[in-house]
Amino acid sequence: MKKVFGICTNADQRWSADLPMWRATMSTVIKAIIPIFLGLFIVPAQAQWLGPTWETNIVLTQLDLDMIHAAVTEQIHGKGVGASASWSNPASYNWGSIRLVKKLALRDQQCEELEYTMRTARPEIYSEHYHFTSCLQPDGTWKIA
Repeated sequence: MKKVFGICTNADQRWSADLPMWRATMSTVIKAIIPIFLGLFIVPAQAQWLGPTWETNIVLTQLDLDMIHAAVTEQIHGKGVGASASWSNPASYNWGSIRLVKKLALRDQQCEELEYTMRTARPEIYSEHYHFTSCLQPDGTWKIA
């Protein structure tokens, strides 16, 4: 049997002899790709309402995200520049604040630049700061611009 680039040139010979090696090689490739794939798609789902993924050292729970969303919706959006809100979750040891920095128009939409400060006490007190611009959508929801 003669092979050229892994292709059998003898019509009577089948791939069956090479199948276990092909599976072993493919298995290794798949094992390497799966963690990368999962890392790209699972992490953004946790912080989906905040928009694009960002790198953070603070792990936010779903309750943290719900508290942040409620604070922004009820105490920030539609208010005047300088409006602020705080949130705190004793169960996760996380807390933070949100402040309306400025109002602007982007692509004929009403938008607001918000400053988020998040803190955690795990394992020590640590802070992170973010700025996002949210725009009011025709359906009444706010989305990261």
